[in-house]
Amino acid sequence: MTGAIIDARACPPIPAFLQDRTWARFAGTLEGVAARGWTVGRSTDPPGLSAYLDECRRLGISRAGLTARVPNDLWGGQGNDPVFDAVAQRPDFFFACGAVDALEADPGAAAQQLKDRGARGVVVEPGLARTVLHIDDRSLDPVYDACQSVGLPLLLMGGGETGPDLSYSDPLRHERVAIRFPRLQIVYMHGGWPFVQAALGVAFRRPNVWMMPDVYFPGLPGEQDYLLAMKTFLQDRFLFASNYPYCPLDEIVERYHGFGLSDDLLTKVLHDNAERLFFAGSGDAAR
Repeated sequence: MTGAIIDARACPPIPAFLQDRTWARFAGTLEGVAARGWTVGRSTDPPGLSAYLDECRRLGISRAGLTARVPNDLWGGQGNDPVFDAVAQRPDFFFACGAVDALEADPGAAAQQLKDRGARGVVVEPGLARTVLHIDDRSLDPVYDACQSVGLPLLLMGGGETGPDLSYSDPLRHERVAIRFPRLQIVYMHGGWPFVQAALGVAFRRPNVWMMPDVYFPGLPGEQDYLLAMKTFLQDRFLFASNYPYCPLDEIVERYHGFGLSDDLLTKVLHDNAERLFFAGSGDAAR
C-alpha cells in the first residue's frame, strides 16, 4: 500500500462531533453507510477514538482534516473551538479547517483569526445557514473575498444533502464563485453529487477548483466519471476524503488501491495533493 495517506475530511468520535447528528443519531448514520454499499468498519463497532486511531495507523493514514461547522438545525455543529482543541491534543495527526458563518458580519476578521489559529482552510456552508442561501448569492462575496485575501482554501459545500433542495447543489453556482474569485482555491465538498458530470466540467474549466466528493465516491452513480477525471485532468486536484464514519476506512482505502491506478497517481490523490493544498509553504509538511 501507498504510505502516508492524508484523509482530507473526517469526523471521528471527539467532542467536536459527538453531539452532532452523525454520532448523536448513530443508528441513522449506519443506515447511511449501508445505503452507500459499505459495511460497518472495525472502528465504528463499537465507535471509539482509540479504535479509530489504531485503524488509521494500520492503514497508513498519517493526517486527518477536521472540518468545523457553524451550528445549524440539520446537522448540529459545535463551532471552531472543539476542533482546534482536538488539533492541540494531537497536532501531528489532526489539522483544522475552521468554519465561518455565511452571514458573518466581519468575515475579514473571522478569516484572519482562523489563519492565526493555524487553520488550513475555511469551511462555508450557505445551504445550512440560519438564513439559507445559494452559494453564488452575492451577499456571500465578502466571505469568499476574505478567504482569498488571507490565502486560505475555501471548503465550499455543494452536493448531496446541501440545502433544502437540489438547486443548492447546482454546479453552475460553484462555477460562478470560481469565476468571481480566481485566486481562491475552492474545494468542492461533496463533489456536486448527483450532478457529477457538470461538477467535473466546472473543475475542467476552472483550475482553482479541487474535487472532494468524500461520501459520494466511490460506490455511487458517477463513480466512473470521478475516476476518469482523476486519471486525467484532475489528477493534481483530487482529494481523498472518507468523511469517516460514513466511509469505513479499511474499505475505502482498499477501493482506491483496487482502481488500477499507477503508484504515482495514487500518491498524488492519497497524499501529495492534500499536502500541496493545505501545507505548502507552512513549514509543517504532512507526513
